[in-house]
Amino acid sequence: MNAFKDKHMSKLWSDPASRLQLIIRQMSGIAVLFATAAAILNKGLYWQVIICLAGVYLLYNMFLCWRQDKPHLQEFVVNVALCAGLTVAGAAYSNVLYQLLLMRMVLRVGRDRAMRLTLVIAVVFIAAQLAAAHVNTVAFWLEIVYTVISFAMLSFTAVYMRNVVERQFKNEGQIAELMKENARHYELAHTDQLTGLLNHRAYLEKTATLPQYVLLIVDIDHFKQLNDAHGHLFGDHVLEMVGRMIRMSIRSKDMAFRYGGEEFALVLPGTSLELGLKIAERLRFQVSNCDFIHHGQHVKITISIGVSHKNPEIACQDAFNEADSALYRAKRQGRNQCAVY
Repeated sequence: MNAFKDKHMSKLWSDPASRLQLIIRQMSGIAVLFATAAAILNKGLYWQVIICLAGVYLLYNMFLCWRQDKPHLQEFVVNVALCAGLTVAGAAYSNVLYQLLLMRMVLRVGRDRAMRLTLVIAVVFIAAQLAAAHVNTVAFWLEIVYTVISFAMLSFTAVYMRNVVERQFKNEGQIAELMKENARHYELAHTDQLTGLLNHRAYLEKTATLPQYVLLIVDIDHFKQLNDAHGHLFGDHVLEMVGRMIRMSIRSKDMAFRYGGEEFALVLPGTSLELGLKIAERLRFQVSNCDFIHHGQHVKITISIGVSHKNPEIACQDAFNEADSALYRAKRQGRNQCAVY
């Protein structure tokens, strides 16, 4: 259940604008602590009221952070009412709470309702200031005008931030899709579609930087005659089955390739020649003892394998030529066997 909730919350706050809303909500909890500290230190007329309202504000917003709810209308109404109460009581820094509330709500609703939110918060702020004011001077009105202008600027900034992060989020999504598509094309370009093994191009790329490995060249015996006698569909079935047995016979660090036609290559990094020969013999035994049936008729399939050892002193192509030479020696000696160069 907790895992499901964590997954759901991760999805809920996955976009950057939502994460900014959560951060700003947490910042408002910190800001109200400064108002509380100022009330305790100054001990004005309504300092106890300020502490109570600040406590409610802090508990309510921390509860929302814990629930990880997205900003909603009820949160807006409750927070505006608490901010107004703090302003009327003469709390310091209450204008910061209005600003943080405005930013997270504009990030939530976007440009279309940003102006209405700004007007509502500005009206509530002015009304609360008038209720709290004991003087009506030019400086008082200049401060109100300055704060209202700051509300408008913050609203504009929040809309701009939302647009930027949404565009960035969209671009990141497009880049991720492009990377996935490139990876898919790379896999298609380097994979043999019939057997699912890596192909010739992949063999050239993967072995180019390997300094040392054992190389097995596997060839299906009398494959042309097999195609002529039983058809290409059965020949494809044999290639697919041999490819599957090759995949099952190698270790996780080994690599298997369909080199071309009925020929396969196995690259075994960090392997001794003796172990490579054992792996080759095991594969040859598995194929020769596998039942291939075509139209109710058992068809005997065998493979021949050439084995060579690539070390840092010889080139990759030289190692392939050696394994290929060993393979043809196995063919000349009667097929269905392994030969080491």
